[in-house]
Amino acid sequence: MRVVCLVPSWTETLLEAGVRVVGRTRYCVHPADRVSDIPVVGGTKDVNWEKVAALVPDLVVFDREENTRVMADSCPYPWVATDVTSVQAMPAALEQLAQALDCNALWHMAERYRHVLARTLACAIKDLPLLPDAGASEPAVLGSERPWVYLIWRKPWMTVGRDTFIHSLFAHLGYPLLTPGERYPEVTQDWLAHHQPVLLCASEPYPYAGKLTRVRQELQLDAVLVDGEPLCWYGIRSLRFLESLPD
Repeated sequence: MRVVCLVPSWTETLLEAGVRVVGRTRYCVHPADRVSDIPVVGGTKDVNWEKVAALVPDLVVFDREENTRVMADSCPYPWVATDVTSVQAMPAALEQLAQALDCNALWHMAERYRHVLARTLACAIKDLPLLPDAGASEPAVLGSERPWVYLIWRKPWMTVGRDTFIHSLFAHLGYPLLTPGERYPEVTQDWLAHHQPVLLCASEPYPYAGKLTRVRQELQLDAVLVDGEPLCWYGIRSLRFLESLPD
């Protein structure tokens, strides 16, 4: 099947599974050596259906988190949409794609995910995907008794809510995150000052790398830089991260 995938993490996963991906978004950047030859048809919130038409797809892949309902409603081709809101939902999402694409490799990935979720993982702080940053606090601050807040945006400050993949992944690893609500709530400087958390500043979607000195000065809080990709790119990337952790 010829597939246009508008979900970055699924594009990487489908290519790993041997699916013929013929169109992608500009944010579908992994694996770099393979996506460079795949035409870009838009972003995760917009798509050029004329460009898609030239690719003659059999199926378009959406995700409720990444894409908009308008995009799905306007799609003139058969499509499938996943809805991944927790790490526990990953096996079912992979099986949904496996069935839609008749792909044995995706069925196998679902089994791998189910297996790793059944394990009791011993994730030490050193096993988290931390990144070096000259303006970051020492990772040792994560071992304090203070709660953690995972920041994904600045102006306004935004974190992850309880019904998100990232929040569920940290909970599965034994590190529940502090959050004021669901989805992706804004947090105020007063709220952060009251709770005095350690800030986990993600490398994406907001590029916090190189900006942590400014964050620490503005909020007067400790902050460390984390690689957002293994924590929010569901599919093969998060699976490999979980499989790398010891029992």
